[in-house]
Amino acid sequence: MNRKKLIEEVGEILDTYCKDCFLKAQNRKEFGKAYAQTFCINKCTVGETLKEYGKRLS
Repeated sequence: MNRKKLIEEVGEILDTYCKDCFLKAQNRKEFGKAYAQTFCINKCTVGETLKEYGKRLS
């Protein structure tokens, strides 16, 4: 898969799943931005998918 297509897919995933995510908003409200980002990257299935896309782009 080429780089441009991967970037487009990441954008679609973010717009579809992360834009209005309740867990992200709640974690940010209760624990702060850093915790919310860590949660999304390490524990959320969408975040894990985004991490894999990032590895492909590197």
